[in-house]
Amino acid sequence: MGKIKTDPQRYRPVANNGHPDINPESVAYQEYWEQERYRCINGFKPKGMKKISGKYYFYLNYYKILGNDGEAGSRKTLISPWYRQMDHEYFDLFETCKDEGKGMIVIKARDKGFSYMNSGMIAHEYTFFPYNDVGIAAGLQATADAFFDKTKKGINALHSNFKHSMLKDADGLMRSGYKTKNKDGKWEVGGYQSTIICRTMDNPEVFKGERVSLMVFEEAGEFKHLKNAYMSSKACFMDGKLQFGVPVIGGTGGDISKASKDFMDMYYEHEAYNLIPMFIPASRAYYGFFDVKTGEEFEAKAKDTLMEEREVITKSGDREAYNLHVQNYPLTVEEAFLNTKTARFDNSLINAQRSRILSSKDYRSQLQSGFLDWQIDNNGDTYVSWRAHPEGPYKILDHPEEEYSGLDIGGIDSYDQDSAGASDSLGSAIIYRRFLDTDTPSDYVIAEYTDRPPKKEDFWDGCLKLAVYYNAKMLVEYTKIGILDYFKRMNALKYLKEKPESAHNPGTKTRNRYGVHMNKQVKSLMEDVIDDYIRESWQDIWFMDLLDELASYGTKNTDRAMAFGMCLLHNLDNYRSQAKHVDEQVKDIGFTKLRLDSRGMPVRIENEENNTRYSF
Repeated sequence: MGKIKTDPQRYRPVANNGHPDINPESVAYQEYWEQERYRCINGFKPKGMKKISGKYYFYLNYYKILGNDGEAGSRKTLISPWYRQMDHEYFDLFETCKDEGKGMIVIKARDKGFSYMNSGMIAHEYTFFPYNDVGIAAGLQATADAFFDKTKKGINALHSNFKHSMLKDADGLMRSGYKTKNKDGKWEVGGYQSTIICRTMDNPEVFKGERVSLMVFEEAGEFKHLKNAYMSSKACFMDGKLQFGVPVIGGTGGDISKASKDFMDMYYEHEAYNLIPMFIPASRAYYGFFDVKTGEEFEAKAKDTLMEEREVITKSGDREAYNLHVQNYPLTVEEAFLNTKTARFDNSLINAQRSRILSSKDYRSQLQSGFLDWQIDNNGDTYVSWRAHPEGPYKILDHPEEEYSGLDIGGIDSYDQDSAGASDSLGSAIIYRRFLDTDTPSDYVIAEYTDRPPKKEDFWDGCLKLAVYYNAKMLVEYTKIGILDYFKRMNALKYLKEKPESAHNPGTKTRNRYGVHMNKQVKSLMEDVIDDYIRESWQDIWFMDLLDELASYGTKNTDRAMAFGMCLLHNLDNYRSQAKHVDEQVKDIGFTKLRLDSRGMPVRIENEENNTRYSF
């Protein structure tokens, strides 16, 4: 006997060959459709080949999608999906999640057909399981409408033997079943009574009270608050610790300056959300490098072509277009979450550091989260202690150390109103460890406190605790008088930075002792020192939220970036003061004046007489 041929087309017996011509009144006809129903529920294994799940068999043979025959110039029509190894892996992952009581989170390139696969799984749950509800959640109404319409078309195109009568068909709701009158003349509902519920999640509670076997979060990168939406919906597919339904979170990545940050965070921290991750790069099932007849993928050639396309866009000089192309057709997860907008600072360097952090769990775990608490020691003296907690608003890379005493300085972006109104503005305070020498870890951000508690006084108090913990002076905008008054009331003025010399304007009438006026001139200076820091030390920024704000600076509220800029202004002023002091000392003995770079960092100079180098 010859070897059985492994052919993906054998997974599609109905799609390729249609149904046998059998008398509908015969036993053979009933047996055939019982067999097909069994395959759609339990799966199908051609001899000598790997088994596919019931959902995938149903999708390949009974579901219809808008597609083409894989030839250039062919029009898209309703077709049975082609077998793809990528799709096979996707449906297998769903079965794994169902068996293990987990969900799945999928990041993909564009044009991979995942919406069709998700709608096919919804149609499968709706068709074969009575009294079964499934949910569709979307971040935008347009996305919800498009997905719901796609699902309805697929269900309406099913074979009549699998099609149910419709009890209700309304916006965002489909319910199978029918009504009949009983012998008493009263209406009764019969049929499967399965339901598809489609809603947008501006309000995370919109699915409250529903119980679903499958819940698809469509285009997860569009959700404004994906984490809240997911956590608020867990009761829909869980009974206590038992997860009976499968959440599917998927979509393309998106601009990290917009709504996709939660999507990215959940992917990288999938274990915390009981999810199994999957990434589909642009090189998988890339048309032109994918054989629809055999399912074979020519991934290496597809990748080469994609890189050539990037090179062409690079030569055009349009950086935003390049970033957008990479984001839509990523080859790595990190590429799926780029900032695509041209910005004040060098996004290529910012994105490079983001990729370093995202690609390594060790990098991501460097930051500790927690709270700072007031304490009183045995002598009655007040101090601040650290309390680790995953939900704490403080993020710390390095704690205070005696050997670095005097190196830590701070900057604060504060506010004077309890409520931000419609704005998403927060308050932020950052601690920066100044440069000491090349052998000492320094010249980088070591801590961050960003929050907007109900009372502004609580934020000010949080900033003071940070200052006390690091024994750091903080630079603030003197126009934010609330925090200045608070520090004064707390007898804590020693933790405020005096007015920087760089911010002195002889023509101004203000006589503030502390803080800086963020006028046009000072803001420009601040942006310059941030720009220089990114160019020279981008690899020393380990705070992802700060990187994200630097990437989107000028396009949204960037409270952390402003606090970081205040730190650098603070640092610049300290260096200029030191340079002036050293300069006064060395002039009397014939030394050449010290020179500072644009960040205020000392630059080694050369005495023309003896070639000796001096620095501090």
